[in-house]
Amino acid sequence: MTQIKLVVFDMDGTIIEPRSSWAMIHDHFGTDNTEMLKLYINHKISDKEFVKADIELWNSKSDKPVDEKYINSILDKAKPRKGAEELITSLHNNNIKTIILSGGIQYLADKWAKKWNMSEALANDLIDDSDGNLTAIIKSSGHNKGPVMEKMIEKYNCKKNEIAAVGDTIVDIPTFERAGLSIAVNTDDERVISKANYHLKGDLTELKKLIINW
Repeated sequence: MTQIKLVVFDMDGTIIEPRSSWAMIHDHFGTDNTEMLKLYINHKISDKEFVKADIELWNSKSDKPVDEKYINSILDKAKPRKGAEELITSLHNNNIKTIILSGGIQYLADKWAKKWNMSEALANDLIDDSDGNLTAIIKSSGHNKGPVMEKMIEKYNCKKNEIAAVGDTIVDIPTFERAGLSIAVNTDDERVISKANYHLKGDLTELKKLIINW
């Protein structure tokens, strides 16, 4: 019987195909936020400022208003990673709860969490404000995943050795540090791989035995 009771999944690039749901939108509009991304990574601008700049870029390249409905129609094109559904179903069959903790977009996290009967999903809202303009509500900052994870897992009453974390980028390292089992998936980033107990490339179903038998 597994000691793992809860698996915390990153979303973008981990259980769905796009490496970034934000980049997926930029690809749609043909926009480039490289300079703002550098500022964000170096803590020169806030999450709110970063996303505001993204929205302005998207609107500058669109011939119609960029609203919540439009953004969601782009995000609906995201596909799951191979083996994601099978893995999550298998975990549930072994009484292991699963949640999403993502720096991506809440609409997408809710969509897949609901489809796969996951317990919870936390990401960032891209929604229309009272004037119908797209705005962001940051709930899961890329700079703050560790403390956010701590708050999420309190309700599940799990000890560190009962938690697994699965991710693919450096922002997932804080979740690795708070889990008894950390798994890097489909990444070449040695910073991420070096912090994980296990590294997988390919079909996520290969993680079933690892997690269940941990």
